[in-house]
Amino acid sequence: MSPLSFGMGKSSGSTFDFAIFYSDKLQFYWEWTDGKDFDLRAEFIRPTQLAGTVVGHGKTSIITDGGGSITYMKWGGDNADDTEGYEGIYIDVNAIKTLPGGVPENLIELDMRGTWYAEIGAQPVIISATGYDGGTMTLERDTPNVPGRGFINTGYATSFTDFKVAPGVVVSSAGHSESNGQRLTKVIIDLNRFTLAYSQS
Repeated sequence: MSPLSFGMGKSSGSTFDFAIFYSDKLQFYWEWTDGKDFDLRAEFIRPTQLAGTVVGHGKTSIITDGGGSITYMKWGGDNADDTEGYEGIYIDVNAIKTLPGGVPENLIELDMRGTWYAEIGAQPVIISATGYDGGTMTLERDTPNVPGRGFINTGYATSFTDFKVAPGVVVSSAGHSESNGQRLTKVIIDLNRFTLAYSQS
């Protein structure tokens, strides 16, 4: 089905995101240009069936169904080395849609946080979103000669690289306490309007 069927082309002046309309997998990267050993934290706020589990270093690496066969969110692995680098997660939108009880209001909301472990950076950490229509997500570290900080999608029909970038945030949080670090942004994905928005509130 075409986006124009919804009356949501660019000409309408709406905030419709083609990437949200077409993509079944959304990848988010936390990127920094100084500092060392930044550790991301990510969790679902909505749907509430998935809330309360945090992915990232020292937390869990994956959020799945009870049997472990359906992946809802996955972490790309720890980057303890780069002073200019990234860590990432992806979520499977189609899998989330199959949750028992559904997705109330067709809204997915994520809490995106992070903390420094080795050396605090002075420059902003920036989160960007990339969408994929189809394909299979694999860990970079499972691919020979790839450093291994995020994901590779093979077999996708269309990709939407860095289609939505959040405002950069200078992160002052440090250490691995019980806290999940400093919030960089919330991500609100509206599957009715096909939009993705960042929110600092």
